[in-house]
Amino acid sequence: MTSGKSPTMTSGKSPTMTDHPGQTRLTDLRSALTLRRRIVGSIALLSAIGLLLAGLAAILVERNRIVDNVGLSLQQEMGEFRELATNGIDPDSGTAFDDAARLIEVSMQRNVPDANETHIGFTPRANIGDGGGRLHLDPEFRSLATENQTTAYARYQSPEHGDILYAVLPIEKSGEMSHYVVAHYLDDAFTGLQDTIKVYGVAALLAWLGLCLAAWMLARHILAPIEDLSRTAASISETDLNQRITVTGGDEVSRMGATFNLMLDRLQAALGSQRRMLDDAGHELRTPITVIRGHLELMDSADPADVDSTRDLAIDELDRMNLLVQDLLLLAKSQRPDFLTREPVELHVLIDQARHKASALGERTWLLDPSEPLSVFADPRRLTQALLQLASNAFKVTEPGDVIAFGCSSSPRGVQLWVRDSGPGVPEADRARIFDRFQAGTGVTTGGTGLGLPIVRAIAEAHGGTATVTDGAPGGGAKFILEIPRVNDPGTGAHTVITDVHPALAEDTGLKDTRPRTRERREHSGEHSLEDYLLGPREEK
Repeated sequence: MTSGKSPTMTSGKSPTMTDHPGQTRLTDLRSALTLRRRIVGSIALLSAIGLLLAGLAAILVERNRIVDNVGLSLQQEMGEFRELATNGIDPDSGTAFDDAARLIEVSMQRNVPDANETHIGFTPRANIGDGGGRLHLDPEFRSLATENQTTAYARYQSPEHGDILYAVLPIEKSGEMSHYVVAHYLDDAFTGLQDTIKVYGVAALLAWLGLCLAAWMLARHILAPIEDLSRTAASISETDLNQRITVTGGDEVSRMGATFNLMLDRLQAALGSQRRMLDDAGHELRTPITVIRGHLELMDSADPADVDSTRDLAIDELDRMNLLVQDLLLLAKSQRPDFLTREPVELHVLIDQARHKASALGERTWLLDPSEPLSVFADPRRLTQALLQLASNAFKVTEPGDVIAFGCSSSPRGVQLWVRDSGPGVPEADRARIFDRFQAGTGVTTGGTGLGLPIVRAIAEAHGGTATVTDGAPGGGAKFILEIPRVNDPGTGAHTVITDVHPALAEDTGLKDTRPRTRERREHSGEHSLEDYLLGPREEK
């Protein structure tokens, strides 16, 4: 016992667990090995084990086959000797054998031993051998063989000849017991097998080396896309997302590379959208800011009329800036997955409601083209927003009495919604360009922010479709078409379906303007701007 003291723990510190040295070395080894080396090493190890097991199995099978053949040979020799002892005639006397030594001698003369085989006779007075070795002179072997009183098969480990498989047949003549022995030197029989093993070992080694080389080249080929992916990822920066992985084939690694490229496409599109929004905002906001600043600097604060005029101008410019910013935000949000809130929508009802709302814009011939009663799974608010934007543009380029028509129909790719007018139309060269930001057709302008048609295209693309423009009618005009694909309703799994031919149309509810107004608008609240009435509040979720 220890006197007066008890074990204590070091104060202020708690015991910590440390990694076992073997585990640490294993972790370091794994981190030092590349994936290619681990693959090739695993293949090399498994193939070496496979070749070794195959060789061992072949050796065991061949050894057993040799032993079985030796056993059959011994049985045959015993049968032949028993036949000679029972029915054989001594060639010298012409009578049956009456002496064991004579019987053994004649048997040895008539039977030629097989390779690695020797015939031996043990009589009370002699050891008889056929010259196939010195086994008959081994006293221990003589003792083992002569103790058998019946036919026996056994193995013996000879100091001189190694492993021996032998058969012994007792012979009783003239009251004396003799023994006839046929022995087979197994070590000598296995000599040929050992040569075969050496040949197999050399061939297996060469095959293993070739397999390792092939595995290294195959792993290099398989992992090339991964290495390309790693290099591409390392070379990508926030200012350069143009690098892509070369994808060939259709295996798992190729699909991974293709998925990585798609991810880069999405990142590039998102960053590009952000850059364009910032560039567009900076470019478009610079003009109203400059206008407001210039008028404020030149305003005569002592002149009430100048102050009121400058204030109204500033409020108008700020309204335009607010509308511009909200449109830019809408375009940026159109890339988000929650931009749409899909639900079952009856298109023929939706376009009739849009026509009814648009008719408040002013005096035009508002028509509803013959349309199919269709139901789709889409966002009705966004589709209405796109249709009213197109109607607003059509109103601005037409005169009283001109036609503005709405319609819908099915198409090979899904469904189409359109707004057509009898205005001046869109030249062929401008039909793709006008859907870009801040672009207008040649000779015609709607006086907006330049983001109306890009918003229409963004809504169509968010639905997986397209926005295009064609000739409105043989007499002129333009027809703006939104084509969206058929989408399954997640609740029912159903595609676009035909609905009632004469549906009941919902009552129209006017959208109120909640944006800031100028003094003149506040004083005449009954007046609505086109965008105020059509598109309503620009607040986005």
